[in-house]
Amino acid sequence: MGDNDTMSRQGYANLSRDEIYLISRVEYEKQKLITTAYVRGLYAESNKASKVIASLLRKKRLIRIEKGKYLLVPIKAPNQQWTPNEFIVAALWMGDTPYYIGYFTMYNYWGFTEQVPQTIYVLNTKKFGRTVIGGVRYEAIKIDQKKYYGIKKIMVEGEGVAISDKERTLADMIYKPIGSFESLLLVIKNNLKKIDLPLFITYLKKFPVVSIRRRAGYLLEKAGCSPVRLRELKKSIGIGKTFVALDPAGPRSGKINKEWGIIVNR
Repeated sequence: MGDNDTMSRQGYANLSRDEIYLISRVEYEKQKLITTAYVRGLYAESNKASKVIASLLRKKRLIRIEKGKYLLVPIKAPNQQWTPNEFIVAALWMGDTPYYIGYFTMYNYWGFTEQVPQTIYVLNTKKFGRTVIGGVRYEAIKIDQKKYYGIKKIMVEGEGVAISDKERTLADMIYKPIGSFESLLLVIKNNLKKIDLPLFITYLKKFPVVSIRRRAGYLLEKAGCSPVRLRELKKSIGIGKTFVALDPAGPRSGKINKEWGIIVNR
């Protein structure tokens, strides 16, 4: 008997006939998401689905995403030790809700920071809250529809997943920075020739928070971006008498940059 056959027999140990039937159907049909409705459709008895799901959860053969949504732990996983792909889990958690994986998760993905995020951030138009799925922390952040742009689809294990593209991620990093503004300026400098600059500026102009556009303009100028490139962004901030702090967490004191309406408080 081969190793795979031995592993399969061990994997099915302590499983009932009904549980094996569900697992076999899911693996044969290559289902990524298991719903309560799907399981109910497999059995004639109305209450059998809930019993099978509860039993497989107890045996750590299913991972709960949320009520009515589950992932199957592959039968070949040794001792049920298996972690699903975080991006796919995020997509399944959102379902039909418009979303994208972003913020600190994408800062690392696009190489803006070497810090590995401990949470998968999922920006979307409906849900908010935190959860732990398969031992991984996820946070749903509800955003205004006006901020839902700059998104691309990537394929992960045959599934389409929505993430913020490189330019939108950099815009988000100005909105939700990590580390000091000196490190943020360095990220912008290092990526100025690696991004689609006109697209990045278009994203900034579209960003519905004028203080972010001001900070971005100041940082881009410091990073060496030409005044011609920044002309349209500057127009988008309008004429205001108030000034915003470069570092919103710092004191409202420092040199004044009238061009961008910035208090350079670093």
